[in-house]
Amino acid sequence: MRRIKPLFTIVFLFIVMSSSYAQFNCGDILTDERDGKEYATVLIGEQCWMAENLNVGTMLTQNGSNHQTDNATIEKYCYNNNEAECDEYGGLYQWHEMMQYQTEESSQGICPDGWHLPSDVEFMQMEMHLGMSEEDANDTGAERGTDEGIQLQVDGGTGFDALFGGIWYQDLDFVYNEDFASPNPYGSDFYFTYFWSTTPGNYTDSYYYRNVCSRIDQMPTITRWEVDWNFGYSVRCIADVSNSYNFEYNGKNYEIFKELKTWEDAAADAVSKGGYLVEINDQNEQDAIYDAIINGAEIPTDYVTINNGGGIAYVWIGATDKTTEGTWLWDGNDDTEGTNFWTGQGANGSGNGQAIDDAYYNWGGTSQGTPNEPDNYGANQNAGAIALAGWPSGTTMLGVANEWNDIINTSELYYIIEYDETQSINYINKINFEIYPNPTSDFITINSENIEKIETIRLISITGAKTYQMNTNNIGSIQIDMNYLPAGIYFIALYDKNNKLIGNEKIIKN
Repeated sequence: MRRIKPLFTIVFLFIVMSSSYAQFNCGDILTDERDGKEYATVLIGEQCWMAENLNVGTMLTQNGSNHQTDNATIEKYCYNNNEAECDEYGGLYQWHEMMQYQTEESSQGICPDGWHLPSDVEFMQMEMHLGMSEEDANDTGAERGTDEGIQLQVDGGTGFDALFGGIWYQDLDFVYNEDFASPNPYGSDFYFTYFWSTTPGNYTDSYYYRNVCSRIDQMPTITRWEVDWNFGYSVRCIADVSNSYNFEYNGKNYEIFKELKTWEDAAADAVSKGGYLVEINDQNEQDAIYDAIINGAEIPTDYVTINNGGGIAYVWIGATDKTTEGTWLWDGNDDTEGTNFWTGQGANGSGNGQAIDDAYYNWGGTSQGTPNEPDNYGANQNAGAIALAGWPSGTTMLGVANEWNDIINTSELYYIIEYDETQSINYINKINFEIYPNPTSDFITINSENIEKIETIRLISITGAKTYQMNTNNIGSIQIDMNYLPAGIYFIALYDKNNKLIGNEKIIKN
């Protein structure tokens, strides 16, 4: 990664900080400003989910056939036409009412501002995080995975806390709620919860859903199937953006992601978002970043424990010597190229470390006059990170908070992305577009009303390697052949004529 940044100290600073997440941290209580109702939230992998079923709108008394309609009022069914059941289990919604009569994947629908309805792929991402294989995630039916359905239930360990609120089904009325007897053939001890996705199925006006069953001895998995739009199912919402905090310093945007990733995965995510893991070139920039970590993003100084780093917490930066041991580069996009700013080890290692061309460094011990790091402890510490406390834990023997340490790159930490141009960090879906099918086994198609704004398309592997690029001025739709690519997860990034990121999406290749 070839990049030149000024090495001189900036005397006058102007720092503007803002939060793309409105200072909401996943795990906080979400208050729906429309009606004041509150919902627990939970971080599962990279996704922030409601941990309770949505309960918004006016109860429509179900008489056996009347449907929710597009009448400018959000309508819901409550089990047995009892509002108290909605208070406990959330509302039951028909697909079109949930979508608010739109058809876009992952649209807001009836979710609060800043949240959206989950697509089939977003459910898959959660399922794979819980341990389901990619092959099983793409399958349909009840025999998918192992115990993922148990994990989603109360006391299942995820905090998703699925309750068995049942459904409304035109042929059976209200059924499968745990407070009432279940119909045959299942027997009275079978209860279910069903969740809509936004994704169309293979049949006309049918859509994918998920369900889990109370009988974990017989159905411990998560069912993926499709059903007609007129069923009344529960709804969960997902936060629109990652759990992140962004700020501006000296004309550049930075974003702190509170998601646990290895150094390589963090670099790949940075590339997919049009940036790179942060490069730090003077003390003022370092101090601004650390202030944003502690006071802006409000990251707890003990949010994780890294034993190979002295038993304290860190945040990834773009420094690495993974290509050549002892040759430290700013290589935040993990392409093996970058500015060499340091060589050798600190006093806790071989003691031959030195800066290259007076480049800035902030290794542990620097503030006391002698850099102790990097030391390549254990012979496999190849990535740089900012310490959030002194180390070893409880001491400042090797370094203090705000200084750097080299740690094992497979450790999982939060990370900081830097963007070259001042621009909105709300990069996701700057233009509305859809990609289908996703997952895919061969071709994908990109459709957008603003497709003329797309100048360049890049396909990036999860390791950060660019696997495909094309320039286009197409009107209509764009098709990309993915047959030659191995199975896995990829990022597709859309850029305008000024090479600014205007769209970003994850793709699963079967």
